[in-house]
Amino acid sequence: MPTTYTRQSTTFSRMSEKMTTAAIPPQKTDPINKRYFKTVERADSTADGLFYLAAALSFAILFIDKTSSPAVLDIAQIAFVVLVFLLFVIGLASRLHWAANALDARRKDLLSNAYGVPLTHEQTLGYYNNNETDPIRRLGVATLENTLFTRAITTEMAKRERWRSGSYFIAFLVAAMYRHWDLAIAGAAAQVVFSEQIISRWVRLEWLRSRSGRAFDGLYALFQAPPARLPLHARALEWVAYYEASKEGSGITLSDKIFNKLNPSLTVEWERIKELLKL
Repeated sequence: MPTTYTRQSTTFSRMSEKMTTAAIPPQKTDPINKRYFKTVERADSTADGLFYLAAALSFAILFIDKTSSPAVLDIAQIAFVVLVFLLFVIGLASRLHWAANALDARRKDLLSNAYGVPLTHEQTLGYYNNNETDPIRRLGVATLENTLFTRAITTEMAKRERWRSGSYFIAFLVAAMYRHWDLAIAGAAAQVVFSEQIISRWVRLEWLRSRSGRAFDGLYALFQAPPARLPLHARALEWVAYYEASKEGSGITLSDKIFNKLNPSLTVEWERIKELLKL
């Protein structure tokens, strides 16, 4: 799971035939988050900082007088090139190395939990919350839980990204249509708006939200009226692969802040889903 959070495992005890309440959750640990995903978070934060510095510098360069301040212009252009290069290197390293390692570690833990085989010594405690004994069913139910959280968190994240991307896009249109400005300003605005950090990030986030929702619906329907063992195994693995490919392709790191906000209600919702599906 390409997320930077830990699930809150909750034990529900019967208070009556129609009512359940959550007990104190057991101790939980997530060494994968601490070792791998925190690095991805730091890389993403650094990339965002470099992006905004480069964007500000690209606009500043347009207003430096080439005749009266040639030295200042040269320094600004060199600084811009350096920032862009650093942004490229960090972005590439984050996507192909740090994030890839984090996702690999999360998948090893997921499979270790499903099959009871220690594929890695870095295993989570209290992260996957289901009592299935069949490995494929356990894997499918764990992915159902993951998609529930991912869909909810990306939906909340998308609210902010829509406003941010929309604001930047409107600013770009103003820069492009205002006749008294040099076309270079519109070009710089286009470079900012259509970069990895603005429109592209919003589209990838919406894509992950949509795909995680589809995976949740597919797995929910599968366990709602489960077919025979082998067809269920095949369909469950299909949805697991679909969800994992969606995480990999989106390159989105989920928000810790939003997870902490939604975690209590989502934990209760997950326990209710398990009860409804008799998982």
